[in-house]
Amino acid sequence: HDVPMTLVKCFLYRGDSVYRLHGTPKRRGTELMSALASAGDKAGVDVLTSATATDLFVDEDGTVRGLRVIRPDGAHEDIGCGALVLSCCGYAGNREMLAEYIPEMVEAEFFGHPGNKGDAVRWGRALGASIMDLGAYQGHGGLAAGHAIPILWPLIMEGGIQVNKSGTRFSNEAAGYSEQAATVIAQPDRVAYDIFDGRLHDLMLEFQDYRDAYDAGAITTAEDAPALARTLHIPSAALLETLEEVEQILCGQRECPYGRRFKINPPLQAPFYAAKVTGALFHTQGGLVVDARSRVLRESGRAFPNLFAGGGAARGVSGPGGWGYLAGNGLLTATTFGRLAGETAAALVKGGSATVAAP
Repeated sequence: HDVPMTLVKCFLYRGDSVYRLHGTPKRRGTELMSALASAGDKAGVDVLTSATATDLFVDEDGTVRGLRVIRPDGAHEDIGCGALVLSCCGYAGNREMLAEYIPEMVEAEFFGHPGNKGDAVRWGRALGASIMDLGAYQGHGGLAAGHAIPILWPLIMEGGIQVNKSGTRFSNEAAGYSEQAATVIAQPDRVAYDIFDGRLHDLMLEFQDYRDAYDAGAITTAEDAPALARTLHIPSAALLETLEEVEQILCGQRECPYGRRFKINPPLQAPFYAAKVTGALFHTQGGLVVDARSRVLRESGRAFPNLFAGGGAARGVSGPGGWGYLAGNGLLTATTFGRLAGETAAALVKGGSATVAAP
């Protein structure tokens, strides 16, 4: 589909032993979405906008016959279908569901589509579908506060640190950006500060999100640590002590109290940079259980005749909580389950069979 993808080779995310991640040139979701939309246009795919799906029409045997959509003026339209693929993401935009399944993220800033209200889970429950891992999610411990721009995690993985308003570290920042979201939210005023230097600033310029954050004024710089502390309104003595402790850890003179194993990187050097960040919720990872061809399964383990799911609507591969998320897991299930669902649904509609051998 002519979507430009290249291997990201400037860093390794937590959990990766070799370079695995691919992205579009600017490493941005909007760029990927634009390329996919163009591919849809070229393929002659009809996209119905300003129409919110509200109900499914299902036979007694579980065959989906159609759905109802509501227009902005309140009028509804009923549309028939030979197969249905649910790609309506998860429930990260539904505070009631968050309070039930992921209470630690209720106060997180939601950084996703407002339409992620848990429709797939709601419809699945009504149909008796198997639903699992609703406590799984992708969080992010580095959303620029007040700017809604993610400060991507290579900043931390390559040597940056996080401090709270007291100027002290409070966790193993490199444990993972998803689980770090709840840790940041637990800090005073639900904020933290990414502290880094010119070397890391130059590294991050590869990412359009960081350049946007810099242009928006979300990145602070100062000639030395005391000046940075004054700018951030945090205790200077505490920040100086924190930076000294980190340097001692890097030099092997002491152990990190939070168990972080710093890579072999030089100590942070003046001039310093900082970004005020908060914890964010991007999307949930649990949902409808699907088989090897993205068919939605009933609680009995049998597949529905013509119902498929992918992306955040389907149960992903992140396990039961935020700690299991690895970079790329969301798009992995979206692109892979989406292709599998498309192939199987197309074969079904064209008169083939959606039945495949168990994996």
